[in-house]
Amino acid sequence: MSATMLFINGEVVTVDSVFSVMEAVAVKDNKIIAVGTNEEILALKGEDTDIIDLAGRSVLPGFIDAHAHLELYGTNRLGVNGKTADSISELIERLKEKAKTTPEGEWIRGWGYNQNHYAEGRHPTRWDLDEVSTEHPIIVVRTCGHISCVNSKALELAGIHSRTEDPPGGKYERKAGELTGLLLESAHMNMFLFANYSEEEVMHGLELASKDFLVKGITSVHDAGGYGPDHIRSLLNAVSSKRIKQRVYALYGSLHDSPGMVEMGLQSGIRTGLGDEWMKIGPAKVFIDGSSSGPTAKTRDPYTSDPKDSGILYLTQEELNMSLGKAHQAGWQITAHAIGDEAVHMMIEAVRSALEHEPRQDHRHRIEHSGMTPPDLLVKMKDLNIIPIPNPAFIYEFGEGYVRDYGERVNHTFPLWSFSEYGIPFAIGSDSPITTADPIHGIVSAVTRMSNSGKEIGIGQRITVQEAIKAYTWNGAYASFEENLKGSIEPGKLADLVVLNDSILTCDHSKLRDINVELTILDGKIEYAAKKEGVI
Repeated sequence: MSATMLFINGEVVTVDSVFSVMEAVAVKDNKIIAVGTNEEILALKGEDTDIIDLAGRSVLPGFIDAHAHLELYGTNRLGVNGKTADSISELIERLKEKAKTTPEGEWIRGWGYNQNHYAEGRHPTRWDLDEVSTEHPIIVVRTCGHISCVNSKALELAGIHSRTEDPPGGKYERKAGELTGLLLESAHMNMFLFANYSEEEVMHGLELASKDFLVKGITSVHDAGGYGPDHIRSLLNAVSSKRIKQRVYALYGSLHDSPGMVEMGLQSGIRTGLGDEWMKIGPAKVFIDGSSSGPTAKTRDPYTSDPKDSGILYLTQEELNMSLGKAHQAGWQITAHAIGDEAVHMMIEAVRSALEHEPRQDHRHRIEHSGMTPPDLLVKMKDLNIIPIPNPAFIYEFGEGYVRDYGERVNHTFPLWSFSEYGIPFAIGSDSPITTADPIHGIVSAVTRMSNSGKEIGIGQRITVQEAIKAYTWNGAYASFEENLKGSIEPGKLADLVVLNDSILTCDHSKLRDINVELTILDGKIEYAAKKEGVI
């Protein structure tokens, strides 16, 4: 049997059950057919076989991002980047430039601002945004994706005024009784939905997202949701038309009215696992609390930075148990966005309740983020076989804010070492566009626990490079019931591979951040090449 593609002279990180490292791997069509020594693999060479000499570089299973928002990432690309601005003033100038090319009355959108990184040390206000335009509605979304600021025109169009009551699970910020334009949690989600993108913009954004993710070596994405059933339709259309190249495991939830979305899924008769190797329905998902960096995460004890605040809840325990309990009973995998320790505890209790009413083996219920997970919750999570989906890249971008807002709780925030010690399989997600989608960045953050200024944040939770790689590959496949299909380099599995520009296992930790993706192979085809490869 001749191979279609051989990779030789490399560091083949198989991520098999004993984490074998081999020299070479053979691919035929879209499957891996052999892993072994150069001699063994070269014996599979045929007349039309392409051979890539790795010269010591690493080959890994294609990265699986276990929690990312493809639509949000892609549509952000169409707006103004506030993440790279240094101040509100700079953000305003960028928005003014965008206004020059935006037809009158159409939305101007920005994303990624972080008041903690801006010179003014505050959120923008509607009066700031009114300087850009009072004819265009404007929305600027904070980096967490849970908070935004809008101008006066946006408030007017949405019918929001000083006497408007706060929505359940959200807040309109007011100063001296006047709306500032700052919208928190469900108030933001409602406005974002009101300012929705067109179908054409969404499809273009998904295509941009897919291309960027291929550059980062990502071959599978657990898409963590958008707004309503239209988002699922957009994903399906983009996958079937190959505008999205990656394999997609779609979490069935919505950033707006997540219990309502789950109920629609139940009424439709579908459930987790419907689909094929390219597009599959994942778990039913709801929101429990807010964001880690807002901060709006629901914590047991008040914030270190504000003894009067402990975050926002979207659902009561009874509502959570009811929504996800029904989904579990109907055969769904279930999950929830849970950041603060109180929210994580609530999800654990929801899983416990569901299993007590309807026992099920190998349910693989998840907790998205599982931000603050102290020892007492780790024990419960282990007992119930729950899979956490942490985001170590948050430590790099938001770590110093965590120290300010949560104090010593950073020592069990995204506790990867503890998950490993307790034998809890965890799959890493980027939560992009909240942070970069780059898996190498996520691996570095998991291994070093360093903030962007070089400060160590909860260093007791560092893990090894090998553990981080497994969390980005095999564990991601396990979290979607697909470990027999992908996630490791073994004969019979799909030929989803990534070639790096160096050896990731022998590279000094201080140089890990310099590692880049050179090739992304998806379904046995090279979908991204950083440079022209020397094929012999």
